[in-house]
Amino acid sequence: MSCLSLPFRTSLFTLSDIVEIRCEAAAKANRLHAPEQVFVAVKQGAGSAVIDGRRRRLVRGSCFLLPPDTLFDVSADEGPELKLMWLVYRVVSVTGSPSNEENEAAPLVVPYEELDAQPFGRIADRLDELYRHRGETEELAHFRQHIRFQELLYELCQESASSGGRHQSREAVRRSIDGLHQLDVSDISVEALARQANIGARQYSHLFKQLTGTSPVDYMTELKLNRAKEQLMTSADSLQQIAQSAGFKDVYYFSRRFKQIVGQTPKQYVRHARKGLRIVALYYANVLLSAGVKPVAANLTWWGGSTFLKEMEEGIVDIGCEPSIEAVTKLEPDLILMNDANLADYPAMSKIAPTLLLPYEGRRSIFDDVRLIGRLINRPRAADELESRFERRAAEIRQRLAGIVNRASTAAIVRFDHQGRQFSVFGDNYGRGGWPIYRGLRLGVPEAVQRQAINSGLQILQDLPLEELPVYAGSADFLFVADEGEGIRYVQDHPVWRSLPAVAQGRAHVLSQADISFFDPISIEGQLELLARLLTERKPAS
Repeated sequence: MSCLSLPFRTSLFTLSDIVEIRCEAAAKANRLHAPEQVFVAVKQGAGSAVIDGRRRRLVRGSCFLLPPDTLFDVSADEGPELKLMWLVYRVVSVTGSPSNEENEAAPLVVPYEELDAQPFGRIADRLDELYRHRGETEELAHFRQHIRFQELLYELCQESASSGGRHQSREAVRRSIDGLHQLDVSDISVEALARQANIGARQYSHLFKQLTGTSPVDYMTELKLNRAKEQLMTSADSLQQIAQSAGFKDVYYFSRRFKQIVGQTPKQYVRHARKGLRIVALYYANVLLSAGVKPVAANLTWWGGSTFLKEMEEGIVDIGCEPSIEAVTKLEPDLILMNDANLADYPAMSKIAPTLLLPYEGRRSIFDDVRLIGRLINRPRAADELESRFERRAAEIRQRLAGIVNRASTAAIVRFDHQGRQFSVFGDNYGRGGWPIYRGLRLGVPEAVQRQAINSGLQILQDLPLEELPVYAGSADFLFVADEGEGIRYVQDHPVWRSLPAVAQGRAHVLSQADISFFDPISIEGQLELLARLLTERKPAS
């Protein structure tokens, strides 16, 4: 364990909360989330913890400092109840002038530490005293509680410093264990790890088991199997590919070890895991709903609200545009779906559950998305069924619109921004009705839109000056405006708008965000019918 050193001269340590957590032996681990800095200590019993993927053996006196947003999965052994003290605290810099806004106290982060807190008696007494007085609200009593917390930190640092170099070998093994999570463990031997720690292989294995509760070989096998589990849940790769990627040279040995440790064959694991999957969709929630799977939570703040999915969205937890680790952890997902709009969240989310990142690709269709995700959620035929249904419906509507829309008819799709001073134009694969308009009704694409938006793969051109509107919509027989806040109220009297042939001929239509903006198989099918009604009625935009 490392020698604890805290910046007492430049930082203020304040206790926010103290909780006693009790764990009984059970098949499922208790998942705890550190919302801020946390000090955790084992008061009684034994078990194990997985701290952001790193396994640690827990016995009386095991102590850890956890940085914010750490996941702490704890399991108790058979025997006495496992008791943990969980202290949430803040570290604030006190070095700047309080009168200067730029130097206001800012929270600091103490990195992950596993502490040497033996002998544990005095630390345990401090913890008991803190817990006993946790409800104090009177100002002086509250200040005394603050002092008790400083005394605890002092005891921890003193015990750590007094251990000196007695635990150098143990610390070297701990560092090598943490290093395993950044390495490819497929070709690493116990002997190589022991050499790295500068101790003999037998002593290394003994200390390794003390720290983790398992042997080095079993620990590395668990790491490889965890990697395989994630790939099984987030890819359509063959078993051979997954075995090799996880570090198993022999797929038969991989399958045998997988069953020994997990209790199921890889195929059984996937089948079982994908039944009743609890999915959190930071993106692709509408794709899931279209494929017949309801996520437990989704970013409905941004991606929810389609006219055609309202009833299906009922009961889904809205986790917002910037979901917290704590909120997602509490949902206990089996799978998390996201795209590169939340790229920065990927490392944190992948700690919670297997996380599939499908980056935006302008040339991948909505049915391609369903196809990719359908393989993961046990709906392999969903994309083909949805695409066939859309094509049948589109053919019916094209027949109904014969005489109103012909092969030479063209359309443009725009959105106005910045009080009508700018606009965006959309291609056939970016929502806003592009798919039903261009691929369903088979209206032609203006040459500038085809060249600059569709052929480039971007599918959207943004922040164009209003004066350029005729370049993209001047030749269009029909004009569709996605009202995502402005509609046409700022441009309806502008000469540029009124000069467009589609406007002059009453073929410009404003559609609400709920009706036209969403891009999923169910919404685009509903948009087909909506567009058919608009074109039949031919009411001018107003």
